[in-house]
Amino acid sequence: MKKVLFLLILISACKKEVHYYPSKQFFEENNPTEIITHNLNYGEIVDSLTNQIFKNKRHFVTIENNNQIYKISPFTYTGGLIKEINSLDIDNDSVWWEYKKQPLNNLEGLIELHYGNNGKEYFLPYSYKRAFIKLILDSISNYKKNKSKLLYIVKSYEKAKFKYKDSCNLDILIHYYKDSRHQPLPPPPSPVY
Repeated sequence: MKKVLFLLILISACKKEVHYYPSKQFFEENNPTEIITHNLNYGEIVDSLTNQIFKNKRHFVTIENNNQIYKISPFTYTGGLIKEINSLDIDNDSVWWEYKKQPLNNLEGLIELHYGNNGKEYFLPYSYKRAFIKLILDSISNYKKNKSKLLYIVKSYEKAKFKYKDSCNLDILIHYYKDSRHQPLPPPPSPVY
C-alpha cells in the first residue's frame, strides 16, 4: 500500500503545469497548431508566422521550463496601423521606456506601469486591453536566445502586479529589423556598351 501511495505522489509531482499566452480562451477559440522552432533562427520564425497569419492560421511555440510548459502564440506585424503607444518594446538587452533604454532587469516594474496605466500617463496605453509587448531581436539569433527572452518576458509578466491582471492578456508581437546588415546586396548592374 505504501508503494502505491508513493508511486501516486511521484506521478503527481511529475505532472507539468501548462500556461497559455495570450490566454487559454484564445487557444480554445483559434485552435492554433504548434510550430517547431529548434532548428529555426528568429527571422525564419517571424517570417513563417507572418505567412500563416496572412492565411488566417495561428500557431504557437512551446517552451518547457522545470515543471511548467508555456504555450505562447505571438503575433507579427502584417501591415496596418499599430499605435506605438500601446507597445512596450524589448530589444536584445534592454527595454525602451520613454524613448530611453532601460535595463532588462526593470521589466517587471515596467510591465506593471504599462498594463496598469489606463489613461493616467500620456505616453502609455489608454487601456490594458490594447497593451502588448514587442520583442525585437536580430534575425539571426538562435533558438536558445529566443527561448530565454520569451521565458523572461512571461516570468516577468507573471510576477507583475497590476489592477486588471485577471482580465488582461499577454500579447507578444515578435519583430526584427529588416535592414541591410543581414541581407545580401543585389549584384551591381551590368555595364552598358
